[in-house]
Amino acid sequence: MTQRPFSLYVHIPFCAHKCPYCDFNTYATPKVPEREYVESLNQELQTYSQSHEFADRPISTIFFGGGTPSLLSPEMVELFLEHAHRLFPWSSDIEISLEANPSGVSLERLKGYRAAGVSRLSFGVQSFSSNTLTLLGRDHSSNDAVNAIGFADQAGFDNISLDLIYGVPGQSIVDLELDLAQATSLSVQHLSTYALTIEQGTPFFQRKQRGLLVMPSDDVVAEMMDVIPEFLAGRGFNRYEISNYARPGRESRHNMAYWIGSDYLGIGAGAHSLVIQYHGTRRLAGRRWCNLAQPEAYMRNVRGGELVSWREHLSPTDLMFEFFYLGLRLSRGVFRKQFEELFEVSVDERFGLVFDKLIREGFMEEVEDTIRLTENGLKLSDSVFERLVAPKNQ
Repeated sequence: MTQRPFSLYVHIPFCAHKCPYCDFNTYATPKVPEREYVESLNQELQTYSQSHEFADRPISTIFFGGGTPSLLSPEMVELFLEHAHRLFPWSSDIEISLEANPSGVSLERLKGYRAAGVSRLSFGVQSFSSNTLTLLGRDHSSNDAVNAIGFADQAGFDNISLDLIYGVPGQSIVDLELDLAQATSLSVQHLSTYALTIEQGTPFFQRKQRGLLVMPSDDVVAEMMDVIPEFLAGRGFNRYEISNYARPGRESRHNMAYWIGSDYLGIGAGAHSLVIQYHGTRRLAGRRWCNLAQPEAYMRNVRGGELVSWREHLSPTDLMFEFFYLGLRLSRGVFRKQFEELFEVSVDERFGLVFDKLIREGFMEEVEDTIRLTENGLKLSDSVFERLVAPKNQ
């Protein structure tokens, strides 16, 4: 029997400094304990390689996320990848991504990552505007970003992504268009665009509470959301997910694995994992868990203590909702036949009248066998997803 492939996420929680808008599981440190941390990652992965859930299953994608994974030396990345390759079979076309900060990367360092096996880079550029970068607390300049992408191209990477943030205080539509123009003029094959959100517990949240951070109006942000897909389509970037755009064939395969509900194993401090139980092609149940968040506790417990901070069981109903709403994030939408094959129930039986209401209100549409969000639905996706949690036939 062919083993189902899974995706591997590797969390690197260290940063040179923490940005004021960030609420990820990250920790600013002057010196990364990279050898100790990578040895802990290797030990955790070794344990999973002997588990009934992951043993002998092929890895289809690997993603080093953070934090700032580019704080790890190429030697440490290679050490981990060699270990992972000894423990698991790899898909022949495996995608290996690494997030990088534009500051502090050199041509030599990027050549090292490429030689280690990394095939895709994702740069946290956020903006090419000096004012926006300063407000966001970034430690790189526009020139740093341009140079980093140029180095990546020279190092042999032909799959380069960058992140941009919009809806920043003081940012205009023209500023956004300048960011998009600069990004698409570079050797980049993929773009992720995110509206700035103010998360509780961050310095930005405190500033906003004190009236020191004035966010743009909803109308301005909505206009920006209209500008981005139109601008990028004109530059050869197709929208394939709410926030993601790619040149043909350059979609993030790792993120696609999340959006179609495939199994993934997360290792490292604060990493999440998901395993789904099948009967044939039918999804019966799932388990999700998360590691301890603090790096010191993670490294200490990986040698024999309890690594998991919480676990949850996913019922068939939970799995249906997650498959449906994650599928709606994709421009292609959800295939009715696939839903019915996975859950042995139709979309209409599960979501009832709320589904019909969303179509009548113009937030969803049906195209042949596919259900997808309209342009208005994409803008208000969070509200649409909340309504899908409603009980059957509500």
